[in-house]
Amino acid sequence: MAQPEFPCFAWGSESPVNAKDVLAHFLDARPNSNWVLIGQGCIQAESQLWTAWNSASRRWLRSSTLARSLDAEFLRYLTGTHHVSEAFKRAGVRDKDTSGFLLHLPNASSADDAYSDCLPVELDYSDSESQALSILSQLGLQTASMEFSLSREGASRLGMKFDSELEAVTEASLIGHIVSAEFTS
Repeated sequence: MAQPEFPCFAWGSESPVNAKDVLAHFLDARPNSNWVLIGQGCIQAESQLWTAWNSASRRWLRSSTLARSLDAEFLRYLTGTHHVSEAFKRAGVRDKDTSGFLLHLPNASSADDAYSDCLPVELDYSDSESQALSILSQLGLQTASMEFSLSREGASRLGMKFDSELEAVTEASLIGHIVSAEFTS
């Protein structure tokens, strides 16, 4: 089943950010833990977002998460790790970032009793966009054009390893990295 557009909003800053300050303000400004601030280069494809969301939401609905909040579980999958602290280091905003993404993780319902698939519920993109604009304004960040771009630099930041200089990042490799969170420690 095709998913709607993921509530993902690009941000930019004219000067490099101070990660500690931005994060402190973000935690005060966000309405709940369904909002996630992501660092530069980490979001590269719509399918990457929905795969990490679906994996985290299935665990959330099953009450089998490794993290204590949906945002942390999402980051854990996005970065392909069992370690929540490592997930925040990899995908979180870092000092000197000048761009990134603000995500609104939709609530989920299960498509079946085994929680083998999740569906977003109460997803109102325009409402999410309005809230995102408010949060970004409070953080002193500007909205940026929404363009996904596959890059080795961003994939490496997420913890992906490459066997050779010629190996390319693909949507399939990003999804494989997300799925690896089930198997790596």
